[in-house]
Amino acid sequence: MAESPATGGAPSQVQETKEDAKGQAQQVAATAAEHASAVTQEAKGKAIDVVHDVRRELRTQGDSQAQRLAATLHDVSGQLDSMAQGGQPGAVTDATRQLAQQGRAFAGRLEQGGVQGIGQDLTSFARRRPVLFLAAAGVAGFAVTRMLRNAPSLTGSQSAGDGTGTGSGMSQSAPSTAPVVTEAVLVDVEPVSALP
Repeated sequence: MAESPATGGAPSQVQETKEDAKGQAQQVAATAAEHASAVTQEAKGKAIDVVHDVRRELRTQGDSQAQRLAATLHDVSGQLDSMAQGGQPGAVTDATRQLAQQGRAFAGRLEQGGVQGIGQDLTSFARRRPVLFLAAAGVAGFAVTRMLRNAPSLTGSQSAGDGTGTGSGMSQSAPSTAPVVTEAVLVDVEPVSALP
């Protein structure tokens, strides 16, 4: 039995179509990989640009705030100098004069180096005296935490001191919710104590 040309060419044509589809699939995969790589590179580039823009903006804002702080420190130092010159000689006058000098020196450092200069100074100090730096950081953290914790209680005790007699005995170191809770308890208790 002899094969007819129509049936004999079909397996080779299927093989060709299969190879052609395989080649096209590889081409599509390579193109997709190229596009994905290009998109990834573009995203990385844009992310780096955003990071640089944010750093530049933070540096600019930090430097402008440092300049304003330096101006304020110069004013305060001038006022301290005036106080020291008008005062009687003694330890307080000397301390006031030294504080004015230190304020001027710090203001000058802020004007020259900005926030980066202060950061470099702190880094240098931390490397030279790590224990003292950590102790100072702990004390500063404690002080800031106390100030932030007491800020709401200060406003709560001011509103409580409106002549009603509630909240006037509150200590300033109580948690921020204590004045509110104490006032609520006192308001509930006051009508009971007013009964005969």
